Amino acid sequence: MSLREQILNAQDITSEQVTIPEWGGAAIDVRGMTGTARNRFLEQSFDHKTGKPRFDRMYPEIIIQCCFDPETGERIFSPADRDALNGKAAAATERVAKVAMRLSGLDEGAVEAGKADSSEESDEPTS
Repeated sequence: MSLREQILNAQDITSEQVTIPEWGGAAIDVRGMTGTARNRFLEQSFDHKTGKPRFDRMYPEIIIQCCFDPETGERIFSPADRDALNGKAAAATERVAKVAMRLSGLDEGAVEAGKADSSEESDEPTS
């Protein structure tokens, strides 16, 4: 197997089961984002006119992208659930979002760095 094949075939998405007492003790599978999901998260979480984060979308969007039913493997929430997720307990959504961000490699400064990177993207290879 070539190095390329090894990398492309690696199962590299991490997950963690999280129990949310505020949601009736529901246990959910929180997964790290793929590159596609991360791009969607950044696209939905920033106002591209002002360059500022849209806090009303940030936690709901990461929850939408990262929460899966541990029994079926299906995504739990859809974009239509964004407002409903904003109406849930802040402590619960923050707990889930923090796990999702950690598993996705998004620490405190990563969202800002990702926003800056997306404005400077190029198809040119880097050396």
